[in-house]
Amino acid sequence: MAHTEDFDLALHTKWFTKEPPAFPLPSMKALGPCASTYNWFWEQDFTDTTKTLICAVRWTDTKAITKVRVSWKRSDPLGTVSAQQKHFPAPAPLSEEELDAAHKLYGANIATWAESTVGTTVGDGECWTLIQRALVDLADTYRLYGKEPPLVSQGRSHGYPILTLAAPTAGSNSGLLQLADVRPGDIVELKSAHFHIITEEAPKKVPGQWGKWHKGAGEKNIRLSHHTAAVVGVEGDILRVVEQNGCVSGGVGVEKYDLAQMIRGEVEIFRVVGEGWGGALTAEWDGDK
Repeated sequence: MAHTEDFDLALHTKWFTKEPPAFPLPSMKALGPCASTYNWFWEQDFTDTTKTLICAVRWTDTKAITKVRVSWKRSDPLGTVSAQQKHFPAPAPLSEEELDAAHKLYGANIATWAESTVGTTVGDGECWTLIQRALVDLADTYRLYGKEPPLVSQGRSHGYPILTLAAPTAGSNSGLLQLADVRPGDIVELKSAHFHIITEEAPKKVPGQWGKWHKGAGEKNIRLSHHTAAVVGVEGDILRVVEQNGCVSGGVGVEKYDLAQMIRGEVEIFRVVGEGWGGALTAEWDGDK
């Protein structure tokens, strides 16, 4: 849903005169995680300069957008300020056919891009940066060839959510990856996740006891506060991913996450879709529909 009522813009604080502007406003941030952008321009005459600021904010969960246009004269910001707001609703849900088309257009290229970075460090070495850089680079390539670019990451949202689940009781999440049609090129977000892995060891002879063997076991715990990765394979309940700053500290590597072994936390999986679904987040005004 869109925020249909205008926000209190608190113009008396002169937030719009700061560089960069103090935007989004606290009342906007209170609605949830969001991304924003802004643009300045000004007109000068013989007596004064009129400044105009256009800001746009998109909420990560709903993809609804609000835009704000503020104008004032440099000589008297509070006495001359005026403001307008526009609110754009969340985009419509996508059908299975539309999600399938999006995967055909972007999925293989995302997976290939991610796999090509294994053994390197992308950007600042953080997990989110790997995915953000992949989508930005691919968006530039699609534009170059006249095709619709993918919608780039908005915070921890990476397109259209196709699966959200919490840590299971035994077997409760089995088969959900197939039901949600998770595919290579989809993006996975893990939150406060804890995977408890039991590993079996090869049988060993018991010292000093002829004919006796011991079969041991070990365990491995993986804890991830917030983690982002690209899906490159699905094997039953196991996600094979390319990730950064996970199995390889500060670098890109390949890891497997078995949902049956997740004992705490949440997982959300996104299908990367075209920019037209959510709309590019731009600080424009007159061109808006």
